[in-house]
Amino acid sequence: MKTEEKKPLFTADTQKMQDDILEYICSDIRTILKKAIIKKGYGFEEIRMRAGKPLLVEDYSGSSYVTRQGCLSKSPVDCLIVTQDQIMRTLSLMSENSVYAYQDEIKNGFITLKGGHRVGIAGKAVMDGQAVKNIKDVSSLNIRISKEIKGCSDTVINFIHNEKCGVFNTLIISPPQCGKTTMLRDIALKLSNGEPQYGITGIKVGIIDERSEIAACYKGIPQYDVGIRTDVLDSCPKTVGMLMMLRSMSPRVIITDEIGNKGDRDAILQVLNAGIKVITSVHGYDMSELKCRKEIRDILEEKIFERLVILDNSKGPGTVRKIMDGLTMEVLFENDA
Repeated sequence: MKTEEKKPLFTADTQKMQDDILEYICSDIRTILKKAIIKKGYGFEEIRMRAGKPLLVEDYSGSSYVTRQGCLSKSPVDCLIVTQDQIMRTLSLMSENSVYAYQDEIKNGFITLKGGHRVGIAGKAVMDGQAVKNIKDVSSLNIRISKEIKGCSDTVINFIHNEKCGVFNTLIISPPQCGKTTMLRDIALKLSNGEPQYGITGIKVGIIDERSEIAACYKGIPQYDVGIRTDVLDSCPKTVGMLMMLRSMSPRVIITDEIGNKGDRDAILQVLNAGIKVITSVHGYDMSELKCRKEIRDILEEKIFERLVILDNSKGPGTVRKIMDGLTMEVLFENDA
């Protein structure tokens, strides 16, 4: 009789979560989550804490309630209800007992933890004119467990770089949570360190990490491996940061995430006019959707990007669905889904 192979109790992801995440969560919820991890046998992707609502965890299979006994359930019966006091105690741990010191991050709606984990924050916005000055009375935390997947860009690297032409200006098109930021990070690593098997000797890379997601800097130090020849400008708007990086660090390629705001096109053109290559991403499901958005439509029509990489999650996050020549719109690679 064939027996089902059991999953190991503690995978690398589970241990990383225990080391980097649980220490930042208030003790009463931490104890319950530890039990849930041990019973589950592997880590989560997100932990959701909402005041007066059930504690939820998410993984590739969807969301689950956490019970007061540390079990996972698809039913809210006997689930743990999170209090605002627990949220505030957790936020205090995340900000090293000095929420004020993290105010610049909090007003942008997130905190980056050691290990590159990102915590989204919601509550009452305190305004200063049209700008958010602070978020107080915090009522929600979204703890996103980071994962570094080296090698995820193996499929695309030969299409966005060759020995004769060097790096192609590249736009990665992806729906939310389909691996575009992880892909950008691995591309930066390959270009920066060099990959002889791909004919890459190693070049200077500049990352403009507006949302602290690509390199996930913690106190100025990237928590992800983005390469030995890589410089990171953290928490800086792309339109400002691209020109700053160009003038100060002389990169050969600039990598940034999630273009589409007014002014992104002009900043990209200034970088390209200086002879620097650009690799970036945009939220989108397909080409027809992107063409409905003026900023992106203008960029596509001007043939700024030589390569278009379209991702989805048909075979898991980071699936490369299609790679196209951005000048001729010829399909260079297509996944047999």
